[in-house]
Amino acid sequence: MHLMHLTRSCVLLLCTLTLVKSQDTCTREQFFNGDLFDSNFDTTDLEATYLSGKQVRVGCNVGYSGFFKLICVGREWQSRGKPCQPKSCGHPGDAQFADFHLEKGQDFVFGSQVVYTCHKGYQMVSRTNNRHCLDQGWDGVVPVCEAQQCRVIHVDNNVQVVGDLEEATYGNVVRFSCKSRNEMLSGSQEMYCDENGEWRGQAPICKEVTCTEPEIENGRVLEKFPEYKENEVLNFQCNLHHKRTEGRPSTCTKRGTGSEWSPTPACELITCRLTLPPLEGTRYDPSSKNKFSPGDTVRVICGEKYWVSTRQDTTAVNTCQGNGEWTFTPVCQEFTCSDRRPQHVSYWYAGYLYQRKLDKTVSYWCAEGYKKTANLATCTRDDWKPNPLCQAITCNKQSYPDADITRNDKNIYRYDERVDYTCKNGYKGRFTLTCGERGWIGNPQCVEITCNRHSHPDADIARNDKNIYRSGERVDYTCKDGYEGRFTLTCGKTGWIGNPQCKEITCNRHSHPDADIARNDKNIYRYDEQVDYICKDGNKGRFTLTCGETGWIGNPQCVEITCNKQSYPDADIARNDRNIYRYDDRVDYICKNGYEGEFTLTCGETGWIGDAKCIGRQCKRPHIDKAQITSTLKETYSHNEHLEYACTNNTERVFTVTCEKGVWTGISYCSGCPTADVHNGFVVGPYNDTLYYTCKNGYELHTEGWWAEAKCNDGIWSGLDHCFVNNTCGEIPVIPNGNVTPRRGENNARITCNEGYRPRVNSLTCHKGKWLPKESSPETICTPTAVPCNPPPKVDNAVVVGSYQKEYLSDSEVTYQCRDKYVVLDGEDTIRCNNGQWEEKNITCTPPTPQ
Repeated sequence: MHLMHLTRSCVLLLCTLTLVKSQDTCTREQFFNGDLFDSNFDTTDLEATYLSGKQVRVGCNVGYSGFFKLICVGREWQSRGKPCQPKSCGHPGDAQFADFHLEKGQDFVFGSQVVYTCHKGYQMVSRTNNRHCLDQGWDGVVPVCEAQQCRVIHVDNNVQVVGDLEEATYGNVVRFSCKSRNEMLSGSQEMYCDENGEWRGQAPICKEVTCTEPEIENGRVLEKFPEYKENEVLNFQCNLHHKRTEGRPSTCTKRGTGSEWSPTPACELITCRLTLPPLEGTRYDPSSKNKFSPGDTVRVICGEKYWVSTRQDTTAVNTCQGNGEWTFTPVCQEFTCSDRRPQHVSYWYAGYLYQRKLDKTVSYWCAEGYKKTANLATCTRDDWKPNPLCQAITCNKQSYPDADITRNDKNIYRYDERVDYTCKNGYKGRFTLTCGERGWIGNPQCVEITCNRHSHPDADIARNDKNIYRSGERVDYTCKDGYEGRFTLTCGKTGWIGNPQCKEITCNRHSHPDADIARNDKNIYRYDEQVDYICKDGNKGRFTLTCGETGWIGNPQCVEITCNKQSYPDADIARNDRNIYRYDDRVDYICKNGYEGEFTLTCGETGWIGDAKCIGRQCKRPHIDKAQITSTLKETYSHNEHLEYACTNNTERVFTVTCEKGVWTGISYCSGCPTADVHNGFVVGPYNDTLYYTCKNGYELHTEGWWAEAKCNDGIWSGLDHCFVNNTCGEIPVIPNGNVTPRRGENNARITCNEGYRPRVNSLTCHKGKWLPKESSPETICTPTAVPCNPPPKVDNAVVVGSYQKEYLSDSEVTYQCRDKYVVLDGEDTIRCNNGQWEEKNITCTPPTPQ
């Protein structure tokens, strides 16, 4: 075991010694001088020698890239990978309006250079025109080229400019014209900004349209002017044996942006010319020349199917006239018939030229009502033959024993003419015959007239009752019960003649101004139907109408409700005073002196409606110190009622107080202060040691309010003032359209307005010399109320919706409803009351349009 280990160690040591002894190397110089070396390698880090089996990675210089390894095998270098290649910068970038080319290098790789060149008309505005491919890519930026810009051009205001004169760049075109059609352009019609930033052309001006005198060969201008204005005519003359090239006068005309003579004034030698060789079908004698002077002649000879001068001539002599024109056109024309369709021909095959040549025939058809005179139409020198090609179709008169002609009776009829026949007495029927291509067309037939017995559901036969009747026989009928009328029927050509009508007895809806329908309300009623009515407000009663033979039967009567004048001992009528009142009339009452209140009564169906009540002004029983009532003792006392007192302090004094409109007067005292005397006033009453007083009508207190008080101190009234007259209100003002009724003396007055007016305030009050309310002037207290309207106007075939009224308030509306089978025209069915007048509207009920 130990021996084996030792043997192995020896073998290993022997191998190692052998390898070191035979080791090979590769040198750096060997790589530099060999085929693998490239100047693009970075060899700064290479060592001088490498042992065999060593691998060395070789780097690339700046701007190059690649993966390259050297392997030392024995004593030689082997390689792996690729040698260093220059780095790519990619595309250098396109510049607008410029091209570029590679100035250095073959591709866009490290070390190459591109140079940019601006297009024609553009200039470089960048600092450099090139880019270099470096290790990190292209340096700099893509150069910029801008278009060359031309200077600003100024033109007159009358020049129309299309384009930009102020910021024009290379390639821009500016066009000019005159704003006025009466001016022409002098200068360039358009200018072009070139590649050098210069304008090509001359800035124009607009001037008046003029022409200069022209040079005319073989002619001269008769009236010479330095220049001619637009539309002026040139007066010129041609020399002898010459004529104007154009017959029209030459006029100075604006043409485009300039002017010219139109047509161009020119003169030419007077000659007559022939076209040689001549056209087909034409010969000339002489035939050797084509130019002739005035007075020369030439014979024109035509072919067999041609013509010249006139359509009948095949030869003619032509003369050259002094104006250079032939007496006729020296050309033979091929004879053709007219392409215009002959009269009454509806269609033919002559639409093409070769079909209308001489001796040609064509098929044709005649218009309706006409027939052909030949099978074909032939073209001749006298035009189409035969003439005419179509003739009218006719029919002779036709008679029948049982019928007479009733329309268009004559002996000869044209195509499609109609003749009406009516069968004679005893026969019925009509027929019409029409003239056709092969004679009369129609069914000439008459049938003997008979009539079967006619039964009518609403009538019976009164005379000549049988089953079959001949023409002219009459039958009398009488209408049955519930219908009215008689009629007669006659057996005629088309059956029974007459008006077999029995009119059903009906009545239209009856509207009563003072009543409404209570039962069976509709628009049409049959015979013997009944309608119940009840009288409207303001009237009383009921009645019934029955539809009879002559109309409605019954007594349609309503009694108007009225009320007699009502008087009351404690009140007076303040408004609407009269003896007789109508339903719903109102009467205002005001209570007399000594009573309070006012009330209104309304005239109703059973008489006056309302609470007629006046309340007398009462006084409470007063307490007077040291005095005793000797008369009837009560809690309250009415107006003008007296109360007697007797003093109880042995003075034997007796006095009487009176209740006047709720205030005690005449109060005296039994002890304390003496009886007070208020100047221009009166004492209301003492209560213990206090005295209350007020002023008489027309006088005022110095203090505010209606009442004042005084205190009894040691037998003397303190605070007892007097009433003064300085602030009297004077007479009560007059109220236009109204009345003023005084209340409580003269300090207060009640206002009532006349009928048709209403008060803005209900009373006036005199306070400190002024009638209140002071805001209202007398003229504006009673203002007019809206005037009511009378019943609305009647509309044919229509009724007013709702109950009937004698008066309608202003601003109220009524609506009309059409009767059965009628409709409102244009949708207008409502009118409004406007202060006593109804709106004027054309409300119309019309029968419906038949379907």
